[in-house]
Amino acid sequence: MRTKIITLMAMIFLLGSHLVKADLVFDSGYNTFDDDDPYYAEVWVINYAQLDVLGGEMGKLEFQDSSIGNIFGGEIGGLWTGNNVVVNIYGGTLNELACFPDSLVYLFAYDVTFHPPDGAHNDPWLEGKYLNDGTLFSFEFYDDDCIPQLHVVPEPMTLLLLGLGGLLIRNRN
Repeated sequence: MRTKIITLMAMIFLLGSHLVKADLVFDSGYNTFDDDDPYYAEVWVINYAQLDVLGGEMGKLEFQDSSIGNIFGGEIGGLWTGNNVVVNIYGGTLNELACFPDSLVYLFAYDVTFHPPDGAHNDPWLEGKYLNDGTLFSFEFYDDDCIPQLHVVPEPMTLLLLGLGGLLIRNRN
């Protein structure tokens, strides 16, 4: 009996001592972060985890190590991505976006306008409307390296019209 209890305790200890994948959902709340340290992230999403942001407020959100993010709402001061990350932005307020070359950010929007640095803004910035509800957005890029990592996904009707136009041109030839 004693051997069985020790074996059971050892199995529980071994099974409970390894990392597991966690999926997170934020839908409310207020959070702050230390503005003095630009490398500090208030929320880190790492190791293949997925985060769905539905609302709330965060100072800085960072995705690393093949994690996935879906942003539907909320207020995010800075969004940082790297290490084979995919982030989908459907809505919400974003102040700054920083991407590293091995990450992909998909922005589901239309009427998107890119603004290079000028006298009013030292960094390039982007503005447009979200596909979901037409809400206006505007955010700055941390640096120019982020621009190639951002892909704007147009509205479905635009894709349909482009496809039909391509078929018509092909049939004419």
